[in-house]
Amino acid sequence: MKAKIIFTFVMGLLSLGALAQQDAGFSMYFFNPVYINPGYAGSREAFSGTLVHRSQWVGMNDAPNTQSLSIHSPIGFSNVGLGLQAYNDNIGPMKNTGVNLTFAYHLPINETTKLSFGLTGMMNNIRIAWDEINFDDNNDQAFLGNTASNWVPDASFGLYLYKPRFYAGLSVNHLLQSRFGLSDSPGADLAKFYRQYYFTSGAVIPMSKTVDFRPSILVKYVESAPIVAQIDASFIFKQKLFVGAGFRTDKKINLKGMDNMLIGTIELEITRFLRIGYSYDYYLNRSGTYNSGTHEVMLGWDLYWTKTKMTSPRFF
Repeated sequence: MKAKIIFTFVMGLLSLGALAQQDAGFSMYFFNPVYINPGYAGSREAFSGTLVHRSQWVGMNDAPNTQSLSIHSPIGFSNVGLGLQAYNDNIGPMKNTGVNLTFAYHLPINETTKLSFGLTGMMNNIRIAWDEINFDDNNDQAFLGNTASNWVPDASFGLYLYKPRFYAGLSVNHLLQSRFGLSDSPGADLAKFYRQYYFTSGAVIPMSKTVDFRPSILVKYVESAPIVAQIDASFIFKQKLFVGAGFRTDKKINLKGMDNMLIGTIELEITRFLRIGYSYDYYLNRSGTYNSGTHEVMLGWDLYWTKTKMTSPRFF
């Protein structure tokens, strides 16, 4: 009986993970928009890549950590962009490793504005490390027949409207809402990828010859979960140094309030081709007393196929 209770608890964690952690909420999403919107692929007009590592709730055992690699590029002089993403997400005994392929088509609206349509196909390997969980009886019927690993397909779609100093995007992830398929037990169907909806937008406003102001917003909705919103504001110095702060309302953790957090970010363009970034999340609610915050580091690059002088910097 105790083993069955543990199993029910673990499957509940899987279901909660599907709602809250199946897609890691990167604080520096605006430096890697293709992660949440396939329409972004190819929009930088270069062979672009972003490598990100996120360590969440530092100081807590088995705290979530995520790694993501995204590369994308336009194809020749066409309006087509292609992308490839690989990621690894760990939360306690549950692991999610996957690979995505993205196709995007960019439709010119006028001389400075384009609207792109993106579609991503993905394969996710969902694993649960049963050996990391202590059971009284490893031969209990509640665990016999359970699969420790399973590959599941999924897809996402996005619209991305952009110009040199403005963008807006709508996207939906996990269109297929694939089940994890790790167990045949009652209630296991709840453990699946739940559809997620994103709205993002941002602009760059000149303040002086050397300083620009960049506000941005992200809104995320998942069925049966609170809406997550993140508002950011950055100052850009000499179009190379990005320094900003943000505020995020996150999941509800008790009857008294939300797990809100403050976010500090910095990005430096070392060269025209290479940039680095860092962010720190400080939790404002009670969860902040049990950890040292969340750290995120980023390495990005842009390799241009031909020698050209950019008429404007890439703010997004």
